[in-house]
Amino acid sequence: MVVRERIMDAARKMFRSYGVKGVTMFDIARDCGISKKTLYEHFEDKQSLISESMRELLDDHIRFNATNQTDSANAIEEHMHQMQFIRSKARTLNPVMLYEIEKYHPDTWKEVVSFKTDSILYSIKENLRRGITEGLYRKNLDIDIVARMRQLQLEAAFDPTHYPADQYEIHNVMDEVTTHYIMGISSPQGQQVAYQYLHIKEEV
Repeated sequence: MVVRERIMDAARKMFRSYGVKGVTMFDIARDCGISKKTLYEHFEDKQSLISESMRELLDDHIRFNATNQTDSANAIEEHMHQMQFIRSKARTLNPVMLYEIEKYHPDTWKEVVSFKTDSILYSIKENLRRGITEGLYRKNLDIDIVARMRQLQLEAAFDPTHYPADQYEIHNVMDEVTTHYIMGISSPQGQQVAYQYLHIKEEV
């Protein structure tokens, strides 16, 4: 692995584990086993590392969304695959990282905000349209309202002010809100399909 890749790998792991504020360039250099001088030869400052790390995270999600729709058998499976993808990222992502980027790194946060609208919100709306067409979601859904509601649910799951990390596991929060969301928007036919993906039993 070349030096630049080693630096990015170390920075990405440290930011996701500890947040961005408390991680210094010295910490990253030490973790890589290089000098600060070598680190600065590859990256101008910590901001450049933060920006690139976040861009990689967002681009990875965009690439996944591009293939998920065609690879999924139906709208519910598509949505569940997306949640599995987000859960896999959440396992190695400290919510404090996003909170600190929003608070201390506004330029990087602008990219996150654009991603929320251009990718997340768009994919939720497309999934709702697909589910309605397939008869799995209720036909009377207001797509704009429901999509925004779902987006807010996902954002809240990663917000430590709503679900403090010392009290809640992100994957448990996401499981609960996803079950609530899917069962709420599904038609009777869709609920039967949802049982298979949500691993819940129909109440008798």
